[in-house]
Amino acid sequence: MTLGFRLPSVARQGRNSQHIMKKYLLFESCLTLIILLLLMASDPRHALAQDDTNEKFSNLGLIGVSNLFTLPEKTNTIVFRIRNNSSRTISHIFGWVYQYDKTANGKGSNYLLLNNPHKGGNIIKGKPHRPGTVSEWSFPLIREPFIANQEIDYTLRVHPRSIFFANVESANKPAPNQ
Repeated sequence: MTLGFRLPSVARQGRNSQHIMKKYLLFESCLTLIILLLLMASDPRHALAQDDTNEKFSNLGLIGVSNLFTLPEKTNTIVFRIRNNSSRTISHIFGWVYQYDKTANGKGSNYLLLNNPHKGGNIIKGKPHRPGTVSEWSFPLIREPFIANQEIDYTLRVHPRSIFFANVESANKPAPNQ
């Protein structure tokens, strides 16, 4: 008889200890997850890239062209950051690079074509140029750009028919195995 009375109390203690153990494991796993997220957020490799606050993209339809550009010293090219607004991967862009004088009212004057529009741009960073991403495109120039003059600016004009897309969309990169 005493054995019958002890079994319910032992069973009750087992259920309580299981319940306490489940709560402890849940608390421990949540704490571990929070610590991992904090460590990942502090690691610069996992940090999200923040756009430059001075960078503004002018929307040209299928693409957006940044107002910031780079003139490499060793090559006779100009590099523009271009955002892909389309739903397909861009393979080629043919555009017109103009040099112009800045005016006080914000509009340009004395536009001068600096490149051969029949020679397309070369993608430097961000290949392939997938939808929604920003990549750097280099355009070869036929004239030397004026680097030191602050009154001169550069712009890229692209017609929608001068943007060519990849015939076959490549699959997304698989995640690296750890």
